[in-house]
Amino acid sequence: MFFFFFFDDPFVERLTLAMKEQDLTPETLAYQTGVSLATVHRWLDGTYKPRFVNLPKVAHVLNVSTDYLHCITD
Repeated sequence: MFFFFFFDDPFVERLTLAMKEQDLTPETLAYQTGVSLATVHRWLDGTYKPRFVNLPKVAHVLNVSTDYLHCITD
């Protein structure tokens, strides 16, 4: 399993940790959310954040809230 560890961005940190807790690869997250693998890699390297329409899908797959991913709650 391959994960990026660039924790300058709290979103990237939470996304990476949630993926690790769910034992999800970037490929699996891409498939389950309906986005490309390149998009997931861009989320993980901090280039992009999920679009408004995709964020709930990501949160659902990772079994976390959108507020958690946005660093509003713990």
